[in-house]
Amino acid sequence: MNKKTLTIVAVAAAMAITGCSTITSQQYSYQLDEERMKSEPALTRTSAHTGHVVWVNPPQKRVKVEN
Repeated sequence: MNKKTLTIVAVAAAMAITGCSTITSQQYSYQLDEERMKSEPALTRTSAHTGHVVWVNPPQKRVKVEN
């Protein structure tokens, strides 16, 4: 039982390592979404509870990397 478990874990680790090595290059990059960042503060002006927008995690958009 112990030898069988060890073999399964070793095979799973070997498959995971091989899967990670097949990734050739990054196809996408994340950049700040300026359009969304400009539109969000406008919402506070129309709201009854106006406030100040502080971005903890600013909105990002996925952009395809050109090779």
